[in-house]
Amino acid sequence: MGTTTISLRDEAYDRLRAAKREGESFSDVVLRLTDSPTTDEQIAALAGGLDADFADAVTESSEQVGASLEMESGETE
Repeated sequence: MGTTTISLRDEAYDRLRAAKREGESFSDVVLRLTDSPTTDEQIAALAGGLDADFADAVTESSEQVGASLEMESGETE
């Protein structure tokens, strides 16, 4: 395994240092931050692991609100 020296602006170094967890090297941080999980994994992580039933309930609720607003305004598609 080789090493490479890179230059970073101070702001970039500060952000990298702030992202560094206890026991991590800067290489570990770069690898962790540049790992590319699938879109589904990213959505699950952002949603806190919410399941499909919750997503279906949100969709249904949204559709009901939209239909209600259409009825109140008298507009139809």
